Amino acid sequence: MSTTHTFDDLLTSLGTGKWNLFVIMTVCFYMNQAPFQSLSGAFLTPQVDHLCRIPEGAFPLLTNTSDNNTSVSSCSYLVRVAGDNLEERLCTHWDFDNSTYGSTLTSEFNLVCEGKFLRPLFNSIYLFGDLFGCPTNGWLSDKYGRKTMLAIGLVMYTLLSNCLSWLHNMSAILVVRFFQGLAQPTAIHSGYSLAMEVCQLRHRYVVGTLIFLPWAFSIMVSAGIAYLIRDWQWYMFIVSLPSLVFLPVLWFLDESPRWLILRGHHDRALQVLQRAARWNSVKLPPKEELLAIMEDIRRESSQDSKAHAQGLLSSLRLVAREITIFVRTKKMRKISLSIYTNFLISGMVYFGLSLGGDGFGTDPFVYMVLSGAVEIPGSIVIIPMVGRLGRRVSNIICYLITGVVLLAISFTPSASWMMTTLALLGKLTISAAYQIVFLHANELFPTEVRTRGTSNAGVFAQVGSSAAPFLVDSLRNVYSSAPSMVFSVASLVAAVVTFGLPETRDVGLPDTITHVESHSLSPRRDASSFQRKGTDQTDTEENLLSKRATVSLP
Repeated sequence: MSTTHTFDDLLTSLGTGKWNLFVIMTVCFYMNQAPFQSLSGAFLTPQVDHLCRIPEGAFPLLTNTSDNNTSVSSCSYLVRVAGDNLEERLCTHWDFDNSTYGSTLTSEFNLVCEGKFLRPLFNSIYLFGDLFGCPTNGWLSDKYGRKTMLAIGLVMYTLLSNCLSWLHNMSAILVVRFFQGLAQPTAIHSGYSLAMEVCQLRHRYVVGTLIFLPWAFSIMVSAGIAYLIRDWQWYMFIVSLPSLVFLPVLWFLDESPRWLILRGHHDRALQVLQRAARWNSVKLPPKEELLAIMEDIRRESSQDSKAHAQGLLSSLRLVAREITIFVRTKKMRKISLSIYTNFLISGMVYFGLSLGGDGFGTDPFVYMVLSGAVEIPGSIVIIPMVGRLGRRVSNIICYLITGVVLLAISFTPSASWMMTTLALLGKLTISAAYQIVFLHANELFPTEVRTRGTSNAGVFAQVGSSAAPFLVDSLRNVYSSAPSMVFSVASLVAAVVTFGLPETRDVGLPDTITHVESHSLSPRRDASSFQRKGTDQTDTEENLLSKRATVSLP
């Protein structure tokens, strides 16, 4: 007698109940906290109107503008030296128009003129830290576990966030921002993988999209708080405080049983599954049968590892294998390079539209609220969309719409309602594309390297995100519509790249790279229960491995 030997069948037997929802809601709570920090630059380091505070006896410097008019320079002034000669000197003190934003880092630390590069740097250094955190977290999460790295990342992130509002030195603020960014992927990617690995196959695409809804709500809330509290220190204090509430919840969170099985921690996995069964009020197969299933799953994974480990006694070659694991084989290389490109473009366009509200013809607080609001229907609409059309076609549609509407901005009058509408439509579709590609990546990368794969993809997302503030700030000075044109072309490129990715609708999560390389894409139905074979049927090891391959991807 035998049973089906897939972890997706184990999840089906567990069903969806209190245990699954607890894990998912825990991850959602963290998603709710991240935007308060990652997008805070829109209110903390905005471009603020300012005038040079000219010393007594000095003269204002007149400069020519693009429309052949003259204006007073805000960065320098003239002083009389050596008789009637005038000398230009750089301004060191400014008067700021704080009627819109109140107290900001821009006005407190004079982030204008020679120091204006610090405004986009405040946003980019957070994302730059995220860039370094992504690959580190991927390796650590695959090695030490999803829950372990989620807990470490959240503790680090919470402490840094609550310290930021008490700092009065710009250099110290930038250092803390870097380490905040370093901690964010440790929690987000580990948490997302954990949530996906406890979902039934039939619920996975719903959870994979709805899990980002708190992010959209937080964008709206952050704009409301920034509007009511226009002091950067109090704003940071209030938005960082709730993260402390989350920390005790980590004590009750379980490790991913899928990860535990592949790592050979069968006793711990059994304890987690039994606890999950109690929470969900279901009955699992006997202990011996569960351990046999775990050993079968683990055996195939270890066979893949041993096949590569033979002869690789040199630690240098082992490190090289870890680095090249995503591009060494044909199908993994195709998947990895396509996913990395899409993450790069999605990160650049998403953060470019999120942080560039002051250039789209509306009040910055209103724009941020609307940009968060449009993500909500986007998250809801893509659920039936990816369910019916699949991940690949849905993402192509989203990228194409993003490219078209952003290109249309170039031919729209500046500071008009039409420009704002198109920008928000582009924000809706790129946020939907971002969610879909995140889901798609988690379904394409096998369990043994899933968090590592999505974290590496996150590196490319953060390269694009880090570049976005500088692109918006510099290109807009050259031509007001230049950023939207660049984002448009990039989105169209992403649509083309997505054509090459395999579809994962109705396909179980792969567990090893062997599955990805050795088997063709074959959708499978989610088993309703563990079905016993007839007593007259005996299964050889080869047959068991053949059945295990039914959850494979190309």
